[in-house]
Order: sequence, then C-alpha cells, then structure tokens
Amino acid sequence: MFGFSLAELLMVALVALLLIKPQDLPEIAHFLGKIFFRSKKYFNELKQQFEEVKKDLDFQEIKNEINRGIAEEKSKLEELDETIIVDIYGNEHRVPNVENFRTDLSKEEIEEEIKKLNEENLNSSKSV
Repeated sequence: MFGFSLAELLMVALVALLLIKPQDLPEIAHFLGKIFFRSKKYFNELKQQFEEVKKDLDFQEIKNEINRGIAEEKSKLEELDETIIVDIYGNEHRVPNVENFRTDLSKEEIEEEIKKLNEENLNSSKSV
C-alpha cells in the first residue's frame, strides 16, 4: 500500500520492540488503530458528501445534454458544406461555402471577388 516490503516492515517492528516496552505495545496499537479507523471513517463521509452534491447538481444530466448538443451540431455540420475561417484571435468561424449561395458566379469569379474583399479588409485593418 505504501511501498513497504515485508523485510522493511519486519525491521520497523523489530526496532519498535527494542525501543518500546512490551507492556506499551497494545496501547500504541490501539491508538494507531483508532487513528486509522477515524481517518477511514472521515474519508468515507467526505466521499459520501461529494456523491450527494454530485446527485444534487445532476452533473451527469448536464454532461449528457452538452454531449447531445455537440452531437447535433456535428451532424448539422456534416450535412452542410462549410468552410472554417480562423480570425486573428484564433476563433473559428464556420461559414457556408460561397459556391452554395452564389450559384450565379463561376469559380474564377468567386476567387476574384474573394481576393478583392480580402484586399479591402487588409487595407481597412492597416488604417486602424
């Protein structure tokens, strides 16, 4: 439990027998037993209180709701064809692909439009 071998435990017992009077051994063993029992009882009570708080707060239901929401969003994203844009702060933004809502433009025209808008954004950010 604490990483002691049998030889080490025997050595501690032998030293205890030499330093402690044999008459005092039962009293010391009783004292150590009480300490062990009380600490174990305290730990079990603490564990039980944590379980009660966990039940009161209903963490499992909250966790299930979050996981359900994540699963729904993932399924929506898989259905849609989207592009992920990362801003300068590292935030991800998911936007529909341009081809899906600008069907009137060819792929080359879309790329030119994007370049033009990127240049405008770049120029406006430099002026700030």
